[in-house]
Amino acid sequence: MRMLRMDHTRLGDVQPAAPPAGYHLRDFAPSDWDACVALMLACPDPGYTAGPWDRGLCERCMAFGADLNGDFPEGRGQLVYAGDTLVALALCSSAGYLNQVYTLEAHRRRGLARAAVTRVLAALHAQGIERCFLMVFEENPAARRCYEALGFEQVFPPLDLWV
Repeated sequence: MRMLRMDHTRLGDVQPAAPPAGYHLRDFAPSDWDACVALMLACPDPGYTAGPWDRGLCERCMAFGADLNGDFPEGRGQLVYAGDTLVALALCSSAGYLNQVYTLEAHRRRGLARAAVTRVLAALHAQGIERCFLMVFEENPAARRCYEALGFEQVFPPLDLWV
């Protein structure tokens, strides 16, 4: 597995994108935790080979970026719904680490990640944070293209991970 670090350093230039017709966005609330874990379980990362893609992994990943009470406040967590069904999410830590972006396969390539991530980036800027960063598997070219289209740039050579 090889990880790429990508940074976005122009948060003031980000214009939040609207979700397409039939979808709506809302802020994350701690009561959304289980629904977010279920979405993550349904969207295993194609570059992840370090062990089982299970509830424990998803919970640890979410906890890494959440506040102590399990929240992503002030717009740092954005959820995309089709009706009552959670279909995409973007969750970011208070340090500007965008550590969770997932979209159900049947809803990809519709601008849902763009809508969620641009809202998160605008929220970070409103909080005085001027840099957002993420790590993405080199083996996940679709995610890399999405992040590049959103203004993220690779800043370090790939990191080889042996697990």
